[in-house]
Amino acid sequence: MPSNEIEKQYNELRKKHKLPEFKDFDFEFEISDLEETNFLLRAIVRRIAEKLDFYTTMLEEILQPDTSNLYAMHETRNFSDTEKNKMYDLYRKLMDYNRQSIEVALNHDEKEEVDFINRFFDDWKELKKELLMYIKKMRASWNEEVDIKEDVGYLG
Repeated sequence: MPSNEIEKQYNELRKKHKLPEFKDFDFEFEISDLEETNFLLRAIVRRIAEKLDFYTTMLEEILQPDTSNLYAMHETRNFSDTEKNKMYDLYRKLMDYNRQSIEVALNHDEKEEVDFINRFFDDWKELKKELLMYIKKMRASWNEEVDIKEDVGYLG
């Protein structure tokens, strides 16, 4: 469905349910490229869930790195225990939304879908700001000089 059709469908739902502005929501969640659907709210909840899955997995890799995952082992060393505790608080918020998205998807209730979308969008700017802070620190870790033995351990 062309983006103007999704926008039209969204704006009809917006009038009915007081959803965020289309352009703001589309900018954050790229809903204009969704496939044609008779259940746009469900598709939006799924799109949010996809983002939540991506970001929670990324945080998990720092909070509990797999020793066979080189980049996670490298990046996790750059966070203090205090930062990891704060990161875990963010992880908990994202996981709560993740589980809410699953619950909403299972219930197929339009009002619950709208409530979830509005609550999440209201919180998203702050959540995104916290995520960005951690992402910047992860990226910066790759510009530091490191002895390869620290990252890969015993090479035999």
